[in-house]
Order: sequence, then C-alpha cells, then structure tokens
Amino acid sequence: MSASVTLILGVHYHLPDGVGGSAFERLYNEKIRPVLSTLFKFPKIPVVLHFSGSLWYWIERNHSEIFMLAENMVRRKQLELLTGGFYEPMMPLVSYKDRLGHIEMLTTYLRKHFGKRTQGCLLPELAWDSSMPSVLKSCNIAYTFLDDAYFFDAGVKESGLREPYVSEDKGKLVTIFPISKRIAASLERDVSGVLDGFLLDAENGMEQIVSVFPPCFNNENSEPFTETSALSFLSELSAYENKIDFSLPSKLIKSLSPPRKIYFPQKAVKKCLIEYPEKNYLYAKMTFVHALVDQLRGDKISKRSAYEELWKAQNYGLFYSEPKNGINQAAVMKAAYQALLDAEKITRGYKSFTSSLMVFDFNFDGLSEYLFQSEDINCFISASGASIFELDYIPRSWNYCGTTSVNGKRYSFSDMIAPADFSREAVINKDYSGVRLCVDECYEMTAIDRQRHKVSFKLPAAALDAASAGGVNFSNIEIEKTYYLKNNEISLSYHITNKSDSGQRFIFMPELNISFSDDDETNLRVYSYSEYESFSNCSEKKAAPPIEGLRGLIISEAAAVDFQDIHNEVIINLSSGSGAFDAWIFSENAGLDGADYYQSSRVLICKRLCLEPDSGCDVKFKLNFYH
Repeated sequence: MSASVTLILGVHYHLPDGVGGSAFERLYNEKIRPVLSTLFKFPKIPVVLHFSGSLWYWIERNHSEIFMLAENMVRRKQLELLTGGFYEPMMPLVSYKDRLGHIEMLTTYLRKHFGKRTQGCLLPELAWDSSMPSVLKSCNIAYTFLDDAYFFDAGVKESGLREPYVSEDKGKLVTIFPISKRIAASLERDVSGVLDGFLLDAENGMEQIVSVFPPCFNNENSEPFTETSALSFLSELSAYENKIDFSLPSKLIKSLSPPRKIYFPQKAVKKCLIEYPEKNYLYAKMTFVHALVDQLRGDKISKRSAYEELWKAQNYGLFYSEPKNGINQAAVMKAAYQALLDAEKITRGYKSFTSSLMVFDFNFDGLSEYLFQSEDINCFISASGASIFELDYIPRSWNYCGTTSVNGKRYSFSDMIAPADFSREAVINKDYSGVRLCVDECYEMTAIDRQRHKVSFKLPAAALDAASAGGVNFSNIEIEKTYYLKNNEISLSYHITNKSDSGQRFIFMPELNISFSDDDETNLRVYSYSEYESFSNCSEKKAAPPIEGLRGLIISEAAAVDFQDIHNEVIINLSSGSGAFDAWIFSENAGLDGADYYQSSRVLICKRLCLEPDSGCDVKFKLNFYH
C-alpha cells in the first residue's frame, strides 16, 4: 500500500504602517482580491491564511467584502486563519511581554471578527529564537510554520522538509511545519511535475506532509496575480484532488505520529544593529520607550494604549538583513518613530512635564549619551562628534533625525573644517579631501548643568606632527561647543581656537540632517532673511533657485533660514547670533527597488573664518520650533 501525500497551502500578506493607502490598495487589487475570490471557487482546496494586523485593520475599513468572503470560507472549513505578531515584529529583538502582546492582540482581533480562536501562527522571517516554543504555548498556539533556512542550519536535508517537527523550551512543545521555498517555486512553475514526483515517492513508501506558500500567493512575487492566472494555477491543483490530500494543520496535528524533535541554532539577529547604525538608534529608542511604558502605574487603559503604539514600531522589515526592505523606506521609518513618540507622550500623562537632562548609555555603545527632554523637544546628543542623533518635536510626534543618511549616520550639528576654497561641487562629488570631519571624533564633556539644561564639550587640537598633517586636516584647530535647551529652542555656542603658530583661513561647517516627509514644494518650503525677524512678521523671500540637476538650494549671507514643514505644520527657524552665514542644502536620497527616494535634507552651514595664531572666535546658532 502506498504512503499518503498531504499538501498544505499557505497565503501570507503584510504591509507595515507608514507605506500609505495607495500601497495597501495596490496589494488588495493585484493580490488579495484575485487570490481569495478565485480560491473561493475551489472549496476542496483549503488554505491557511495570515494577514498582519495592520493589513486586517485596513481591509476592515476599506474592503469589508473580503471579511464576508473570509467568514464564508472559514465556516465551510476551507480557510484556517493564522495569528502572529500584530505588527509583524522581529521577535528576538523585543521583550517576552511584547511578544505575548503582539500575538494576543492579533488572536483577539481574529476571534472577535471570525468567532473562532486560531490554533496556528505564522512568524516573519528571522523571527525565531530558542524561547519561542514557550511564548507560543503561553498564547495557546499549537503549531507554527518556519522558513526552511532554519532547518538547513539545524542539519536537516531537503528531503527532511516533508514532515513536521516539534521544538521545546522550558518543557513546552510546539509543532513546526517547515516551509520549503524551493518546492513552492517549483510547484508554481510546474504543478503536474512536482505533484507527480510526490506521488512517485509515496509509492516507494515515503509519507509526506509538505507545506508551501507559493510566491504567486504571497508578497514575494511583485507581479500582479490576476484572476485568470489564479484560476489556471488552482485548476491544475484541483486535478489532483483524488490523489493528494489537501489539508489543514489543525486537522493533521490531532492524528500525527510523534514528530521528531529539533532545536535550531541561534541566529545573530542583532548583527544588523552593528552593520546599520540607524537600526541601532531605532532599537535603542524602542528599548527606552519600553522602559517608560513599563513604569506607568495606575492607568491600565493608558498603559495598554502606550504598548500598542510601541508595538507599531517593531515591524521586522525595519531590522531585516536587507536594508531596502524597510530601513530605506523613509515613510515606514518615520511612522515607527511617530508611534514611539506617541507612546512616550502617553507616559508623560496630562500633567505638566518637567524638563530634564539625563546622562547614560542610550544606544549601548559603551559611551554616555546626553538626553535633553523638554515639554516640546527631545534632543539626544552623542559624545561622538558632540552631535545630535535624535531631534523630536513632541507636539507633532516627529523625529527630525529619524531616517537613514550618509553611511547610516544622521546627525545634526556635526562639525567639519574645510579649506577656504572648498565648494558645494566637492560635496556633490563626495570629495572631502583636506576636510577635517569631526563627526567621528570623540569630544570630551567638560561641563554639565542639569538645572539649566546645559552641557559643554571640547575637541582639543590633535597632536599630529606638521609633516604628516601637512596643514590640510586642520589638526591644530580646537573646538568647544555648548548646548543649551529651552522649551522649544536649542542654542549652540562654539568657541573655535587656532592653536598653531601661523594664521588659518578655513570654512567652519556644522551640518544639519533634517528629515521632512518629502522635499517637494507641497511638503517643504525654505525662506531666508538678511536680517532676523520672526516668521510671522517678516518680508519673506524664497531662497535661491534649485541647483541645476540637483534638488537643492544655495543661500548666501543669511541671518536666518526658515524651514516650513507643511506636512506637520511646523516651522524650524535656524538663526545665527554671530553674523551672516551661507547654507548649502541638498537632498539625501537612498536606493529602494532601483530608485532613489528622499530621506532627509542635508544643510551645510558655512562660516568663513580667519584666525591669527593662538586666537579664537565665537560662533552661535539657534534652532527654534513653532507650530
């Protein structure tokens, strides 16, 4: 007697917060609607279905007809819904409590809308670690699916992917069905060839339970899946209804013989935090906000709301091994920070917030960071470059440093000292020869006043001999800088000293990286003033026209520059208390799917200085926020 062949088909879709309604609508029209409506016509082909919570929310509000279709398919036992992390978190990067919260949030949502508690779960790629069996059992999850890469790492051969396994943590077991990417791709190309191969193996006594999530059913395939192609694929499958058992996991696990046990080697998921600094900043902010939410007492509703905002920011795509899958999606990154700031605002409550200056290792690099917090502004400063790595405007829940930038570094008021003939063309060509880039140099903290919210740093003149320095890297220039934070204002004072025995001419260039929603005229306008006046009472003029071939501006001899963030209805005013300055403004873009997308606006503030031997000068700037 030949052995049996069981095939489990899976459908999975997810889009993160921040991608916009058009992306959801496109996914619905090109994938979700044609796939589910065609599956409905083949009641003898059951599938497991997983949508992330953010996708279910959107469908509920925009295409409730899919809910009705799914309910019908659940009732006739053609559809088995899978729970998982509501916002598709990278499980190894979040706490045990957050893992439970994500899964229970989606499980509860499905139970309320479909009247049945799901037994199964789907975890996003790279979302497994050794503690997951106990997490899943705590959520009453009986089975899950896992990518074949984990099984290969555990020493399982391709042939071993045709059976389920169990894994254990703290005595708690969960059944795991391997997902074979190779079989799924082959099945899509040649249905009869793959299924005939299964039947031939079965005649030789090989019992098989194969789980596949065909690319045509899922996000991996970027091509639209029309109803015609869906009909063709499912028609070929239905021809094998009497030869192959199309089944669901909840039915199988009741009759499974004891599966083999498996333990998976731990993947170095946190390696991405080292490779991509912007991921580490987001992870650090998540950890910081989680601690704030944990400290909430006496208001369970607010605490739950704060947790749900925190969970929105834990989307696995932002920490995926390929940065194009999340970290370069500026809108997704900004939405994550917006959710974290909304959570932070909830922890502050409705009472008057007390401004503070904290010192601790915020981003887990072994060095102390300096965290200014006022009612309107968070300003986080790194000892590396004594520059701002997070700049939050609390009333609009917006991190103006919250995106990727040059080499993953997105600092503001990072300092450069350039030759007197340095030009904007050199910046465009990324030619920094002869420039002292102070952003990677460690400034020494020299004074701190927590009561007045002031902190001072010093970058001493480097002890390099004249022959090696050649006078081009300005190693003999010393920088002292002091930050002072008021409610909606950041003041920065520099004292720059020439420690050499000869005169020095150079351009002192602090750099801002300010992240807006976009830099087109519907989102951002820039104004400059020859004399400083408030934005509400000024004879405003537009800055110079764009540089040819580059989205950017050149501003000369300005006393102040206003950045009008139309999306957030915020005005950021940059002014100088030490004479006029020039500003070179460029767009910082990052590649995604073969195209460049706006990330932030790079502002180089140019002050031309000439210092005699052993003399110094003061340079002062202010950033004011208005809405």
